[in-house]
Amino acid sequence: MREESEDILRRSLEAIDGVRRRIVWSGYLAVAITFGAFLWLAHVARTSDNIKRLLMAAVLALTCVIAWSAFALAIFIVRMTKRILRAIDLATNNQQRPDR
Repeated sequence: MREESEDILRRSLEAIDGVRRRIVWSGYLAVAITFGAFLWLAHVARTSDNIKRLLMAAVLALTCVIAWSAFALAIFIVRMTKRILRAIDLATNNQQRPDR
């Protein structure tokens, strides 16, 4: 039973690490796109009199900020999940030792 639970926890932690890596790379992409969107918004605000184009640039910039916020929330959730799995691992290891 102990080896089975350790194997399950190990696979879960590896899956969490894989998800975290993908989230981090997509987060870097969201940050880069957000900076680009705000640069484009500043450019459109300076050079264009077209209100529709300015509004579209502002909506894009705000959408990117929302994506950036979702990235931060996803990182927080992944970290907490990993901590919970590690706590479960520590608890099961302490229960199975006869000296405690």
